[in-house]
Amino acid sequence: MLMADSAKSIQIKDQIRKVILNDFAGVMETHESTIGKFILIAVGIEFLGACLDKQHMNATARSEIRFNSAILKLFPAKYHHFVKKGSEPNFYLDFRCPVIHQFKPGKSIFLCSRGDGSDEGIKHLTYNSAGTLTLIAEDLYDDLANAGQKMINQLSL
Repeated sequence: MLMADSAKSIQIKDQIRKVILNDFAGVMETHESTIGKFILIAVGIEFLGACLDKQHMNATARSEIRFNSAILKLFPAKYHHFVKKGSEPNFYLDFRCPVIHQFKPGKSIFLCSRGDGSDEGIKHLTYNSAGTLTLIAEDLYDDLANAGQKMINQLSL
């Protein structure tokens, strides 16, 4: 088990179920703000990384470590390249930071939602004609939800 205290594990599993698997799912289905969806996804990824971290949840200066750890340990391999040092784009530097702090992606990433018109013929994690990596909110959320379930399963061991 990742956490020594089983009460904390139960609380974290409940938070993942309620927030990531339930509340975030509702936003993905009904909310029209593409950037709002990505803000939630970025925060969700970092939260899962905090669950993996041996440091206390309130430990400071752990954002990059936690974000990248969640991608490497809980997400499919197709994401792993984007969190390695020197990767272009880098998910932490070009996605997480600008989305959370500036409400926009970095210059090497294009964000869209299914059905908003900007994603016609574009696939998640592919490069568009401008050479930027396309992230589709609902596809990234599906992988976040799977990562959340994987975290719940690990906490149940």
